[in-house]
Amino acid sequence: MPQKSQSAIEFIVLASFMLLVIVGFFAVTSSKVLESKEEANRQISQDIAEFAYQEIEIAKSVNDGYTRIFVMPQTINGVNYSIRMIDNRELIVNYLEHEYVKFLPANVTGNIVKGNNKISKSNGRVFLNSG
Repeated sequence: MPQKSQSAIEFIVLASFMLLVIVGFFAVTSSKVLESKEEANRQISQDIAEFAYQEIEIAKSVNDGYTRIFVMPQTINGVNYSIRMIDNRELIVNYLEHEYVKFLPANVTGNIVKGNNKISKSNGRVFLNSG
């Protein structure tokens, strides 16, 4: 009789240990998946800012008289975002609660919006949707 109860206790201990291992595995896996999604959202906010910044850099590098219209998408992957310039020094993008700040070069004036944006260069200054 003691042999049967010992086997039952060993089985319960082994099953509990295996359950603990499986739960731990799923916890680590779901944590990594969530972490990778957060990193992807951070990267998207950075990519949006970099796209706009590259347009400004191109305008800065060419001669006066440059004019171009570029389009900032209304949504990214069906998700709304915001983009704005502060004091003509910072470009700020908010995407799914991730904020990315890119500092602008000197002599950039205006504001950036979703949709069509007109960028031009005159007298060494870059104008976004103004001038």
